Amino acid sequence: MLKNELKHLESLLKRLREEPPPPERAEEARRELERTAARLEIILARGGQDSDGAQTRLSLDGDGAGYRIWCDGSCAPNPGPGGWAAIIENNGQRQEISGAAPASTNNIMELTAALEALRLLPSGAQAVLTTDSRYLKDGITKWLPGWKRKGWRKADGDPVLNQPLWAALDETISRLDVKFAWVRGHSGHPENERCDELANKARKAQL
Repeated sequence: MLKNELKHLESLLKRLREEPPPPERAEEARRELERTAARLEIILARGGQDSDGAQTRLSLDGDGAGYRIWCDGSCAPNPGPGGWAAIIENNGQRQEISGAAPASTNNIMELTAALEALRLLPSGAQAVLTTDSRYLKDGITKWLPGWKRKGWRKADGDPVLNQPLWAALDETISRLDVKFAWVRGHSGHPENERCDELANKARKAQL
């Protein structure tokens, strides 16, 4: 499924480059691109699995140049000593980063992992960031605009927790083109498992 959608997207982009649509068809072409992107986001949210369950790595090289990021945070006990980690992949190259904090929370570590990874990307870069944290994904994709409109307060009027991190993420993302995807933690996803391993290693190293 993922491979088919990627082939369709590549074909669509190639066609649009070679034969730009006339003005009366521009809106139709835009809607087709949006539908394809939406289908890809759904597949990525399922962990990038094809219909047969096989894990497929999304390639963003070439004309669709961009980055793939996986990140995770760890805190045990929660709150307590924390660790974070991320994998950044681009053009066949992979970088692993990690860090720790002596006193933190799991959510802070999740946010920190994403922030530290995204800060390494050049301005204007395209990226797909995959996380097992609903707090991170929903915060960015659903809650953030409302928080900002309300002066960094939630619907119940209480202050948004971890506001400095959310603000830093918002500022960092504003200079990038980032899509967020979710994968279930501890489900055998290779990059997610590797990030969990690195985060726990960083957390334990400071004990």
